[in-house]
Amino acid sequence: MNAYGLSDKGPVRDMNEDSFAYEMVGNCLCMAVADGVGGEACGEIASRIAVDAVMEEFKESLPFVKDREALPAYLKTAFNKANIKILHNCLEHRERMGMCTTLTVALLKGTELTIAHIGDTRGYMLHGSELIKLTEDHNEAGKLVKQGLLTEDQAKRHPGRSRLFKVLGENQYLNPDIYSYNISYGDLVFLCSDGLYSFMSNEQFKACAQERNNLEGICGKLINQALEGKSSDNITVTVGRAEPIAEL
Repeated sequence: MNAYGLSDKGPVRDMNEDSFAYEMVGNCLCMAVADGVGGEACGEIASRIAVDAVMEEFKESLPFVKDREALPAYLKTAFNKANIKILHNCLEHRERMGMCTTLTVALLKGTELTIAHIGDTRGYMLHGSELIKLTEDHNEAGKLVKQGLLTEDQAKRHPGRSRLFKVLGENQYLNPDIYSYNISYGDLVFLCSDGLYSFMSNEQFKACAQERNNLEGICGKLINQALEGKSSDNITVTVGRAEPIAEL
């Protein structure tokens, strides 16, 4: 498979609140990463529910979505179904009330990439020697970056990076950011939690991804780089490579 993923609880946290999955559904690579919100009840359960729910939705119905233009509405529905499952779980287990999570999903079909995103789990693309951030963080630091008041490096250390304003687990209709890209064969698409990207530079990130045919090795190097960078959070990354669509 042209994808791989790894997760590590890191040296500080007692448990891993990140969840991830990747799977081929027909001729589309589906990837998802979720980060249970630290400090909230049962974040690891919320992240697992979110990832399992969207992947289940993809396996059941994605092959019937024939039109690329229909993907944004389809992904919004998938995110809201996942959100409802989290809310129902809270009602069934009152001790889990308040659990919430980020969620970022990538659908890669040949050179067609669609991303749906809520929270501060990020999507990146490595195109040639250029590392491109594909998503915007839904936290206070991200707002300041968007306004030009902080640089990306400053945002990594700003206290507002821990204050999210969009998550799954809220009792309201969710409107995830949707991004569509035409990429090139050989490009790498990454989804990663903030425990990874916040503890390395873009140059370090790119250095870990030089062997583009060794996706398992890339994930291992990225996890190790975050650990060497003294990550204080859970660390998760998935990577997929754009390849020609196989005949089914």
